Amino acid sequence: MSVKRNLNLGSSQARAKKRRLFWVRFSIITFFLLVIVFGLAIASGHDKLVIKTFLISGNNSVSTDDILATANSTTADRYIGLFARRNFLIFPMSGLKRNILEQFKTIKEVDVSWRGWQTVAITVVERKPHSVWCGDDPKAVNPVCYFVDKDGFVFDQAPIFSGNLFVRTYGKIDDSFYHEIFALIDILADAGIEVGEIYFDGFDFHFTLTSGPEIIFNDKEGGFDVAFENLFKAIDSDNLDLVKDSQSIKYIDLRFDSKIVIGKVDK
Repeated sequence: MSVKRNLNLGSSQARAKKRRLFWVRFSIITFFLLVIVFGLAIASGHDKLVIKTFLISGNNSVSTDDILATANSTTADRYIGLFARRNFLIFPMSGLKRNILEQFKTIKEVDVSWRGWQTVAITVVERKPHSVWCGDDPKAVNPVCYFVDKDGFVFDQAPIFSGNLFVRTYGKIDDSFYHEIFALIDILADAGIEVGEIYFDGFDFHFTLTSGPEIIFNDKEGGFDVAFENLFKAIDSDNLDLVKDSQSIKYIDLRFDSKIVIGKVDK
């Protein structure tokens, strides 16, 4: 009597054996990978592999302790809860720069570089006050003012001070106008004419001179150069003296192409 083999049973046993072998190999490989990962995680925080010192320089208005606190908080945690951020190989240099710039608006630029094996230098460039922005209402009493840098960036609250230490600006002056506006102010200063306040009402600009008169203009007729062309011609030809005649002039309107309109002070 002959016995027939069950071919399906043999093949199913072979597949089961392959599956068991696969999972054994997978478990072994996974185990060793986990050992390696956790070993690297532990090693990443080793005393000889971490940054120990931050050197801060270039700061004046922002305290060293505050910048140091940001550096420490940025590097305090671990990536995915495993790898020490303070490790010199995976130190978050770009993240530290970003956090410092976000935390301190007074700081304009940040450079992070190595100073030895376990020392990092943080060099900052702070914004310098160029003018002050005091809100939208030039008639406000005791307004809260903020420093503005040379690029028109508002960055920090200004203390209360008297005199004309900084030009006061009011209204929402677009950054693209800022350089042009102060280029005009510099030209006027060269002629002995000092601007104390700038106000933009949404349509026209108003320069209030420290001597009293107001200059009104806009960029609707070809730009600021066109608006001031006739004024500078009048000053250069001695037909207008904004220094000697300032007490008798109330305003100078430059919103016309071919002429300037001078309003006199009521007597």
